[in-house]
Amino acid sequence: MPSEDISTPARILVIGGRGFVGSQVVRQLVARGIGVHVFGPAMATDLLADMAGRFGETIGSVEDRDAIRAAIAAAGATAILTTAAYGEGRGLMHGGEANTDKAMAINVDGYRHVLEAARDAGIKRVLTTGSSVVFGPVELYGEARVDEDAPRRPRTIYGLTKVLGEDLGQYYRDRHGMDVSSIRLPLVLGPGLWYQGAASAITAVLAAARPGATHTVTFHDVRVDLMHVDDVARALVAALLAPAPLDAVYHINGFTAAMSDIIAGAVQLVPDYRVEHVVVPPAMVFPLMDDRRFRERFGFVAEYDLPRLLSDQINEKVQA
Repeated sequence: MPSEDISTPARILVIGGRGFVGSQVVRQLVARGIGVHVFGPAMATDLLADMAGRFGETIGSVEDRDAIRAAIAAAGATAILTTAAYGEGRGLMHGGEANTDKAMAINVDGYRHVLEAARDAGIKRVLTTGSSVVFGPVELYGEARVDEDAPRRPRTIYGLTKVLGEDLGQYYRDRHGMDVSSIRLPLVLGPGLWYQGAASAITAVLAAARPGATHTVTFHDVRVDLMHVDDVARALVAALLAPAPLDAVYHINGFTAAMSDIIAGAVQLVPDYRVEHVVVPPAMVFPLMDDRRFRERFGFVAEYDLPRLLSDQINEKVQA
């Protein structure tokens, strides 16, 4: 681990800053008065439309080394957060299986380009969003929550790319003394979620919640780790601004629930809302994560539990 203290970053380059998680990080950094520069491709959905003029931006891809270097220079960056990952409309895991070459090009080689550009620019701290998909199916781990030291045994291309990304980060820590860290995320929910996948099935239950409405959801009923995107962003900002070096990997978490818990909460909030839950076996369930290491290091407490998430999301739809 790097031994020297890391000064609070003055300017942050957020790669993928117009995405679901990245845009929330940008909002929180700007609110703190931290200089922010966004790098990434143009997005069909503008999650930062109301923030125009409050951050710098370079359009480009992590596949383009020169574009990354130009963004670092334009930002005057002293630290980098990258949320870049290849996905398509049906989600990150589906995207990896559908186009392995592209997933490797962005999630692995693209991340290597970021790390190399950061090293060349003298930037020590690089943070990336990891995922619980580095683990294999829950059957391999037993009933206990897994910590950061549990063996990584991915069963998806997306999971494999996240493992390789963590190994790249460790290499740059060991060889170049950089403060590289992967923050493994659970399933993330909240406003601005645009892609399909497991989280979108939950979001659909909340979006349909109207008095007298009916909705059918086909989904498993296994408990999974969930986290509101605002809490994810708060955790990432805490790590970005930490004065001392980071560990190579952290878990973060919000709460744990099954689809039946979500449906019960939604039905309780909305009069005469009916949900038919067609329970099917899960394609894959990952082990629940132990996030004590991050909570103890940063004094982090998630602000969103299941009742608050349901209330916020459903009330926003009803009042719209």
